[in-house]
Amino acid sequence: MPVTTLRLPEEALRQIDRIAKRRKQDRATLLRQAIDGGLREILLGDAVDRFQRGECSAWRAASDAGLGLWEFLDELRRRGLRFQTDESHLESLIEELE
Repeated sequence: MPVTTLRLPEEALRQIDRIAKRRKQDRATLLRQAIDGGLREILLGDAVDRFQRGECSAWRAASDAGLGLWEFLDELRRRGLRFQTDESHLESLIEELE
């Protein structure tokens, strides 16, 4: 696994150490979990933004975020966003399934 260096404010490091101690984990494990969770949220946020701007389909956005289509649509709903599509697009999707 590659190694990288990261500068953090002292208060952030103290918080990380407190949480790691409470969870009985080492600092590196907790930081990897935090980065993984943050990266998932960044990918999802980016996918939602691109979908909203019409730059990609819901299917593509879901895939880029590492989600299934229904999970992505559920996430849109959780964020108070509506899934909108036009009738011709739905017809083409139905034809593909037949």
